Amino acid sequence: MLKLKRRAAHGVLSCLSALVLPLLSGAPAHAQGAADSRPDLTVAVNELARTLDPAAGNGNVDVRIYYSIFDTLIRRDFNHPDVGGGAKLVPGLATSWSWTTPTTFEVKLRTGVTCHDGSPFNADDVLATFSPERLWGPDAYYAEGPAYFGTLRKVEKVDDTTVRFTTAEHDASLEQRLSSYMSFVICDEAWNKYRKDGVPAKAWMDEAAKALRWNPVGTGPYKFVDYQKNDHVTLQAFDGYYEGKPAAKKVIFKSVPEVAARVAGLVAGDYDIAAEIPPDQWQALAGYKDLALKTVPLENSHVVVFNTNDPLLSDKNLRHALSLAIDRQALIDALWRGKTYAPNGYQLPSFGNLYDKNRVGYAYDPEQARKLLKQSRYKGQEISYRLIPNYYLYNVEAAQIMQEMWRAVGINVRIDFVDSFKDVRKAGVQMFAWSNTYRIPDPTGSLLILWGADSETQKSQRLYAANPAFNTLSRTLYTETDPARRRATYAKVLDVFEDDMPMTMLYNPVTGYAMKKRVSWQPYAQYYMDLRPDNLSFGAP
Repeated sequence: MLKLKRRAAHGVLSCLSALVLPLLSGAPAHAQGAADSRPDLTVAVNELARTLDPAAGNGNVDVRIYYSIFDTLIRRDFNHPDVGGGAKLVPGLATSWSWTTPTTFEVKLRTGVTCHDGSPFNADDVLATFSPERLWGPDAYYAEGPAYFGTLRKVEKVDDTTVRFTTAEHDASLEQRLSSYMSFVICDEAWNKYRKDGVPAKAWMDEAAKALRWNPVGTGPYKFVDYQKNDHVTLQAFDGYYEGKPAAKKVIFKSVPEVAARVAGLVAGDYDIAAEIPPDQWQALAGYKDLALKTVPLENSHVVVFNTNDPLLSDKNLRHALSLAIDRQALIDALWRGKTYAPNGYQLPSFGNLYDKNRVGYAYDPEQARKLLKQSRYKGQEISYRLIPNYYLYNVEAAQIMQEMWRAVGINVRIDFVDSFKDVRKAGVQMFAWSNTYRIPDPTGSLLILWGADSETQKSQRLYAANPAFNTLSRTLYTETDPARRRATYAKVLDVFEDDMPMTMLYNPVTGYAMKKRVSWQPYAQYYMDLRPDNLSFGAP
């Protein structure tokens, strides 16, 4: 009954809007402009989002845009990280949360929040977001969902402002994952209007996902306005945002693939922020009095993926030889001017108690690489290394340097440029350039999301034929609460993963954002661009 009332109310609002908008459109242009003097914000990016569906697009170029469109129940406070590692969590669409039993997690929802389509936010939106058919059930529509929320057994509405999550066992990092990827809350009326009685979920969700891919409806500070492929995405301030009016009237993400063009456009005043500015541009930018540069080491690692199911790369000795041939420090010095680092294994200091500072990680040992190569089945065949130009900073240059490193130990690698990740992973893939984001400072939101038993690399893409011990040990990381046992288990997981060698790490990039000095904005260690009122403001032109 409540749903019918909500839809009826929304229908009344739509009728009123239809009456009011023509009146507004007839107002003089100067009067409309005077009503909103906020500046527009134009951001030059290397590549636009491939989708604005927050469960379908989890790439670096996707999340930086839709972070302004959607909210999560719990938010990570990047500006005030916990000193001892981990993530400081603060209220988002949920005002409070607690484990009421070891397997029952309840959230209290914020009141007075409105979706971009005018419908009020409540528990129905959370149920739509975290439904088993959409996200975590055995036939979940979004393939990556079970890797995040496979521990869930039930999500139910207690009342309009309370939602209860029930897990199979206690989930040690559920709160953190609710602040991260796959947890962006969609608005149920926009999604569920495609639901049809008697129609399988996969069929109607296909229709919903297609319709909303470029017409998203969330609760964030900006709402979607326009998309033109390979040119721009435009968002408009959503002044009904629960944290207050956004600082920019509009945000235009402009596709500018070349670094030099992003810098030139910023200098000329065409853009307010230019993203993905590499170190070789930093010194030159310092000469402009009206520009500022902010840099941040990312919680993201550039990696080389090895298809362990490829007839040639199924040889573990060859995969280890390819990894041992890479001089990571030489890459860092040549490309990043020594301003970043290579993680010592799939971990970061922000992992807190789980972090092992003495772990060796991925080593450089060309002599051992040659020995393993002789023990392998490799007979000089050309190996394909696929990558997308301009997607990652310096990925072309890194590939060319590694090509010579591999050649030095006797491995013949061909660089193949492709247009998309669909092309990267198509039949015949052997190696490719990728990046892995530590979506939360915990293995259940980083390593296991991307490489675990429920990950796409193991299931749908079939790139990683894991040692069964890796999957068995990994599952206990979701439920183990004793810090010492969890630390010991994670060390074993990393041992097995590094021995399997389905990928090797290169380094964590440092990303630079150049901007006009009138723009007050703080980048984060993730690819999110947070343009909320508390993180974006404008000074005098």
